Amino acid sequence: MESTLFADTISIGLGLSRERDAIKAVKEAMQQARADLSKEKIDLAIVFSSIDFAHPVTIKTINSLLREVPVIGCTGVAVISDRGIFTHGLMIMLLSFSKSTSFSSVSVQDIQAKGALKAGEELGEKLLRGFHGIHRDLGIVFSDGQIKEGWNLIYGLQEKLGTSFPLIGAFASDDLRFSKSFVYLNQEVSSDAACGIIWGGKLNFGWGIKHGWKPLGKPHQVTKAKANVVYEIDGGPATKIYEEYLARNLEELKKELRRISIFYPMGIHLPSSQEYLLRNIKSIEDDGSLVFQGNIPEESTIRLMIGTRESCLDATRQALNEAKASLIPTPVKKAPFVFIFESVSRYILLGRGAEQELKIIKEELGKDTRIAGIYTYGEQAQLRLLNYQGKTYFHNQTITVLVIGG
Repeated sequence: MESTLFADTISIGLGLSRERDAIKAVKEAMQQARADLSKEKIDLAIVFSSIDFAHPVTIKTINSLLREVPVIGCTGVAVISDRGIFTHGLMIMLLSFSKSTSFSSVSVQDIQAKGALKAGEELGEKLLRGFHGIHRDLGIVFSDGQIKEGWNLIYGLQEKLGTSFPLIGAFASDDLRFSKSFVYLNQEVSSDAACGIIWGGKLNFGWGIKHGWKPLGKPHQVTKAKANVVYEIDGGPATKIYEEYLARNLEELKKELRRISIFYPMGIHLPSSQEYLLRNIKSIEDDGSLVFQGNIPEESTIRLMIGTRESCLDATRQALNEAKASLIPTPVKKAPFVFIFESVSRYILLGRGAEQELKIIKEELGKDTRIAGIYTYGEQAQLRLLNYQGKTYFHNQTITVLVIGG
């Protein structure tokens, strides 16, 4: 395979292994990636894997082969590649940057003790070191998907990097047990942590983000809420909106929580955008409150949402077209490389249709496009607002497409 070259600024080698033994898997993926890379110099390694590779042997073997090269990445329910979607797999990307390209890769640990907002600020400060007087193009961040208030991590990053700075990324996932997810940080496999990279050097990139869920019924107002807990909607218990629409009582709703969360999330209306910001339900409480995976501000206008396989696949096409059209500096019909960060809710809803989605991605971007991604417990990306490039949000149920163009 030919290596991918991004506008003479970045070259990449990509390797993927499905070996059961971690050491064998690392060596196979690394051999493929090195053979795929057009340069000897390696500046950064990005690693995506299924949860069964999240142990010290994996990262120590990678580091022994790369020595001083920084390593970042995370785990996912499944690895997404141009070769297929694998619930057991290890992907290694080796990147080499030109002299005109600046980059910084760092991490932050102990997020719960520090608080997500402070941890985000710390990560942002670390990313900025060495970028004084240098133009910054793009940031990619990977975070433990089990941390509380993940949206505050993003807010903290924005405090340091700016609200309009492009931040794309994923909150790591496990094997749908919602127990423990991990990020790869140089010599360690860590939970309760985040890592990221920012690039500078006139990088040609574009992104698109869509979900495919449509609003149901009339708008409602959140009348009592704190962070990710909604207590009242339209002055009554929050669960009433689901009890009335689904004709289920509180106990029945609890039993169907997973299905309701996937098919009927809550959508926050953003006045300056044509999109709804989606929120999954994590739990239904006895007092009639709803605990969501992301924050829902008090006084928000919300709608009940519904999704289907067809609407999700249509959203995939929209996200791909948006990413291609937004490539900076110029749009392209084909792109050499793409990151895919996609919600596990879409993976569950699509079922076998996930492979159909991968086929759509290949058709839209070209058969030679290299694809790397994971299924996530949350995504982060900017929403395109009506009059300007908006800020980065914490998302549920989306597909985020980051295209790197040549």
